[in-house]
Amino acid sequence: MLRPMDFDLTVEQEEFRRVIRAFADDVVAPGAAERDEKEEFPLEIVRRMAELGLFGIPFPRRWGGRAPTA
Repeated sequence: MLRPMDFDLTVEQEEFRRVIRAFADDVVAPGAAERDEKEEFPLEIVRRMAELGLFGIPFPRRWGGRAPTA
């Protein structure tokens, strides 16, 4: 018998979502329209995103990512 799929986030996933949402609201959103208009690339924001671990997430470490295996 098929059971319905559970699409709820785990506690860890929900915490990650909350942190990223706060970052987007507090850091990215303010001034976003102006940066778009000026075609600016906010390297400082990108650096802060890297500190949060947003780059290389789905890739194994052997390919420069953060995932332990693949």
